[in-house]
Amino acid sequence: MKIAIIGSSTGGPHILEEVFSQFPVVQAAIIIIQHLPAAFTETFRCHVADLTPMTVEIAKAGEKIAEGRIYIAPAGRHLILEQNRTIHLEDSEKLHGVKPSIDRTMLSLQQIEGDRILGVILTGMGQDGAAGIALIKSLGGYTIVQDPVTAPIRSMPQAALDTGMVSEILTPKDITKALVKFGSGHLI
Repeated sequence: MKIAIIGSSTGGPHILEEVFSQFPVVQAAIIIIQHLPAAFTETFRCHVADLTPMTVEIAKAGEKIAEGRIYIAPAGRHLILEQNRTIHLEDSEKLHGVKPSIDRTMLSLQQIEGDRILGVILTGMGQDGAAGIALIKSLGGYTIVQDPVTAPIRSMPQAALDTGMVSEILTPKDITKALVKFGSGHLI
């Protein structure tokens, strides 16, 4: 299974719009962790769904992830992947002052034979996602950070870069290309 986890915060919806504009169906399960208030989750889902023919849904507890689908973490819950396959939604404390936390999702990943994992950190404030990027890289996954020069808020991508565990630094449009390559099995 190919699993891509994309994390973003402040400025993220605009950057995700750029990433998913005219985005084709790719054979990967894409999980988006966007720091958003609950009132905006469904609006955000609809917006992403308008950009791509992929099925876009708000992640549900107990759901098995599938390639060719985009899952959006619901506001106010941490999204955990059990055995890299099943969505578990957790009501534990905020991590880095946020819930859902990018790190909480990425740190739930395990090394499972045959899985390919991609971690992407986009714009945002703070350090959420940095520990997750380091874990993904240590599991043999591929890690991408939005070029801080193109990020409205640079601290999240910079914190990920500071781990020294980033495979590539890319612009939003190049992140689109990398996701398509990943889905076709050509990135890792």
